[in-house]
Amino acid sequence: MELLLVLLTLVILSASIVYVLLQDWHGTANRLFSLFTGSSLLLTCAGAVRFASRNPDEIWWLSGLLTSLQAAIFGLLIWLIMILFMPHRYHQPLVRWVTIAPYLLMAVILAIDWYGRFGFIGSDVLRKETGILRFVRGPAFWPVFALYIIGCIVTPLIMLSTIAVQHPATRGPVGWLIGGTTLTFLMGYVFRELGMVAITYVSLLPLHLSFGWVTLRYGIFRPSQVALQAAVEHLPDGMLVLDTQRQIRYANRAAQRIITGNDRNQQSFEQALAQVGFIEQTSTEDRERQRRRFVRPTDQTILLATEVTINDAQGGASVVLIRNVTRAEQQQAELIASRAVLAERTAELERSLAELQQRDELLRRLSLPIIPLSATMVVIPLIGIFDAARCQSLLQLILPEIAERNAKTVLVDLTGLTAFDQTLAHTLYQLRDGARLMGTQIILCGIRPDLAEVMIHTGGTWNDLRSFATLQDGVKALLTNTIR
Repeated sequence: MELLLVLLTLVILSASIVYVLLQDWHGTANRLFSLFTGSSLLLTCAGAVRFASRNPDEIWWLSGLLTSLQAAIFGLLIWLIMILFMPHRYHQPLVRWVTIAPYLLMAVILAIDWYGRFGFIGSDVLRKETGILRFVRGPAFWPVFALYIIGCIVTPLIMLSTIAVQHPATRGPVGWLIGGTTLTFLMGYVFRELGMVAITYVSLLPLHLSFGWVTLRYGIFRPSQVALQAAVEHLPDGMLVLDTQRQIRYANRAAQRIITGNDRNQQSFEQALAQVGFIEQTSTEDRERQRRRFVRPTDQTILLATEVTINDAQGGASVVLIRNVTRAEQQQAELIASRAVLAERTAELERSLAELQQRDELLRRLSLPIIPLSATMVVIPLIGIFDAARCQSLLQLILPEIAERNAKTVLVDLTGLTAFDQTLAHTLYQLRDGARLMGTQIILCGIRPDLAEVMIHTGGTWNDLRSFATLQDGVKALLTNTIR
C-alpha cells in the first residue's frame, strides 16, 4: 500500500512538471512551480529509499537531506504564492529574498546540526538490542518544531487567507490551495502518529493535486499563447481562420454559434454563411470601410465581416472577424428615427415661437397704437399702467415710428393712464430728448388734475414740454396752427 502511494505520488508530480513546462517553459511562475514540484519529487524518492533501506549510513545521510529539503520546499511554496497572487511583491528583490531567507537559514541549520552530529535538534540512535535506528529529540527540537509549524503551515495559510479576503476574484484558486495545504499538514501528522512514517513523505500530494486542479480549472500557469487561445475562444465576436481556398480551418465558439453546419470545415466562408440563410448586402460605404455585410432575411440578423490576409511560408491564410450588429443597427435606426422626430418637433416649436413673437409684437403695437392725424402728425394714446417693460417698449416702438413716418409732431395722450410714476416720467424725458434730436416735437395731452399733481412731484422739469388738458385741445391747437 505504501509503495503504491509513493508510486502514485511520483507519477503525479512528474506529470505536473512536464505539463507546466510544456505550457510555457519560459515563464517564471512555471519554472518556479517545476522547481517546487521537483523538490517534492526528490523528497518523496528520498523518503521512500530512506525507509526501505537497511544500511545505517544511508539512512543517516538521507534523514538529514529530508529535514533540510522540507524547509526549502515550503520556502519555494511561499515564493510560488507570491508570484501567482502578489507578483508586484515577488518582483521586488529585497522582499523576495527576505521572505525566503528564514527557510534557507532553517535548511542550513538543520543540515549542520544533523551532519555535524551535534544533536541539538535531534539525532538517530542505534538500539543495540533491536538493531533499529530511532530518532531522539534534542533540546532544541520543540522550538524548531514550533518554527516549522509557523513557517511551513501557518504562514502559507495566513498569506492565502489574506489574499482571498483582499482580492475576491482569487477566492476560487486560493480556496483550493488552502484546502490542499491544510490536508497536507493533517496527512503528515496523522500518518506519523499512526507509525506510517514512510507515507508522511507523500503527504505533499494533496497540495500538488490542488495546484493541478487550479491549473486546469483557472489556468494559472498558462502561457501567453494558451491564454490568447482561451481569450479567442471566449470572444463575443466570431473569429475564423480560412485557408487559401477560403475553407474554414478554425472557428471559435461565437463563430460556431453562427455557422452551425456540421460540414463547415469542408465549406468556404461564404458557403457556410449561405447555408444558414445569410445573403451578402455589402454597400459602398461598407467597401470603403473594408468590411462585408451579410443579412439573414428570416430574422433580420445582420453580420459585419472584417478580413485580414496573412502571407507566410505555408501559403498564407485569412483571419475573419464577424460581429453580430443586429441590435446595434436597430438602435442606430431607432436613433435616426428619434432624431427625425426631434427635428420635426423642434421645427414645430420654432414655428410656434415665431407665431408667439408675432403675436407679442402685435399685442405690443395694439397696447401702444399710433394714430396718424396728418402726414407729419401722429397721436400715441397711453392706456393702463406702464411698468418698466412697457416703458422700454414705448421707447423701442415710438422712436423708429417717428423716423419711419417722418413725423414732426407727436401728441402723447395721457387720458387713459391709471397711474403715473417715476419710471414713466423718466421714459417721457428720454422720449422727449430722443425726438428732439430727430427734429420732432413731443406734446403731452390729457393731463388730469391728479396726474398734474403727481407729475410735479416726480422731481423733473416739464417746462420745455407743451401740454394740453385734453387731446381735443391739443389737436385743435395744432390744426389752427397755434403751436409755435
